[in-house]
Amino acid sequence: MSKILYRVIKRVCDISIAIFLWILLSPLLLLISLAIKITTKGPIFAPNCIRLYKFQPFFMYKFRTMYSEAEDLLEDNPDLKKFLENDHKIPLERDIRVTPIGKFLRKTDFNEIPQLINIILGNMSLVGPRPYMIWEIEDILNGNDERMKEDIRIVQKVKPGLTGLWQVSGRNLLNFEQRVQVEAMYVRNRGFLLDLKILLKTPLILISGRGRR
Repeated sequence: MSKILYRVIKRVCDISIAIFLWILLSPLLLLISLAIKITTKGPIFAPNCIRLYKFQPFFMYKFRTMYSEAEDLLEDNPDLKKFLENDHKIPLERDIRVTPIGKFLRKTDFNEIPQLINIILGNMSLVGPRPYMIWEIEDILNGNDERMKEDIRIVQKVKPGLTGLWQVSGRNLLNFEQRVQVEAMYVRNRGFLLDLKILLKTPLILISGRGRR
C-alpha cells in the first residue's frame, strides 16, 4: 500500500473514530469539566499546553490537572525543579503541583481525552509519537547526541498520536532517550498493521496502568 493511500485512509479513520468517541464520552467529559471548575480555580483545559509537529507549535487540548500557581510551587521547591530538568517528569506522588482531581485524571489518563479535538482538527492522530514539549526538543537539538537529533527529526515528520508505540512499550518505565528511540522506530516502520496492534494493546495498558508514574 502506498504512503499516500495509508495517510488518506488513516485520516478518514482518525476523524470517524474521534467524532464517535467524543459523542460516546460526552457525559464523562461534562462531569470532568464540572469537577475541575468546582474544585479548583482556573480554566478547564491546561493553559499554554504547546507541543510541536514538524517543529511548528500547536495547542494540545488536555484537562487541567495542576493548580493555577503550579509554576510558583515549582520555583519554591528547587529539588523538584532539578528532578524535572534531569528526568523530564516528576513522579505523580511527589508532584505538589497536581490537584486531587488531577491525580485521578492522570492515573486514568482521562486528562488526555480532549486530544480528540486535536485529532479532528488534524494536528494529531489516533496513533503516532506522543507530542513533545518545546523545551524537550530544544534540549535534544542543543545537545551532543547526534543519534537523538536524527531520531527527533524523524519523529517530527509525522503527526503526534493520542496513543503510540511508546505508550504500549513501557511508557515511563523507559528513560527519555529510550522513548525517543522507540518513537523513531515507530515512524520508520509505521503502517496499518502496526497501528492496529498499538490500538488493540492500548486499552489493556490503560486498565493495567503499566508504565504510569
